[in-house]
Amino acid sequence: MKKFMVAMTGLVTLFTIGATVPAVTGTATTTAHAATHVGPSLSVKAIYNNSKSITGTATKGSKITVKSTKNAKKNLGSATASKKTGKYTVKLAKTLKKNANVYVYATNSKTKTSFYRIIRVQAAATKKATTTKKTTAKKTATKKVTTKKAATKKTTSTKKAASFTVKTPTGTWKSNTANKYSQKIVFSQKTGFNQYLYKNGKKVKTLVSYAKYSVKAKTPTFWKITYTPKGSKTSKTFYLRFTSAKKFKIVNSKDQVVAVKASVAPAAKWTFTK
Repeated sequence: MKKFMVAMTGLVTLFTIGATVPAVTGTATTTAHAATHVGPSLSVKAIYNNSKSITGTATKGSKITVKSTKNAKKNLGSATASKKTGKYTVKLAKTLKKNANVYVYATNSKTKTSFYRIIRVQAAATKKATTTKKTTAKKTATKKVTTKKAATKKTTSTKKAASFTVKTPTGTWKSNTANKYSQKIVFSQKTGFNQYLYKNGKKVKTLVSYAKYSVKAKTPTFWKITYTPKGSKTSKTFYLRFTSAKKFKIVNSKDQVVAVKASVAPAAKWTFTK
């Protein structure tokens, strides 16, 4: 009878201990969900169509994966950021095409949160091939050999490449003043996308706070920003054009500068500087 009571006591203890597990799991899930807007840091160096690897820096120890599309099942490559420096190098499984988009993901190994960037593949610089034309002179007894020089036309590119490079919009950007109003935009790996409105230098409204955001570079200087405000399921977009590494203008989807209304502020053409 004593053995039976001891066995029953052990079973009761076992079930009691097992009953606490879901509570712990539930707490962990809730914490992770609350922090979904916070992802690891990630920077990616320029990618070219002859690149054999992708390099950059990320949160130390985070897993880096490269995909050809957002929902691609197969990776183009993967690596782990250095636990000391955060630097990483991902060897590519295949050659990339010019103007194709590449999705680079960083996943925090501890929190399992992730962050990604969409990078446009650039054309690699080509070396000018020097060609030597050999002319064969025909010898004749009565005719003199004449050499005709072909006129060479200098080709000048109509499109000038930007003399600066922008890798990420991360940081604080302040706008010009229009009709007594001004704006401040903050892109942060920790707090997401935030937008504030000021009048006569005083803050009058928070337009966006703690929003998840993603960046799509249509060209090296023309970017599309997509963000989802905290607590909302609807995403919003806007476009910007960099005129220098520390200045951009608000434009439309056709890369044209337009007047944009910001809450109670009248429509105006906005320029932001860092």
